[in-house]
Amino acid sequence: MEIPEATRELVDVTIRVRETSPNFFEANFAPTSPTHMARQGFTVDTRRGAKGKSLAQVLEWAEGYWRQNYPAS
Repeated sequence: MEIPEATRELVDVTIRVRETSPNFFEANFAPTSPTHMARQGFTVDTRRGAKGKSLAQVLEWAEGYWRQNYPAS
């Protein structure tokens, strides 16, 4: 069984969103800079705040989350 996922590559981060079970999503953040404070990456899932009912909605939420918490310098 294939797990649905979507990826968005931005200048400073790669965001991958997966639907691990129906209506349960996780967003993985992998910064591109080796000196970024979150350089080892992190995951936010729907139990810990990710919002959305589809891959596209969660991907949009994840990009906004990244921009809010790690604004470009």
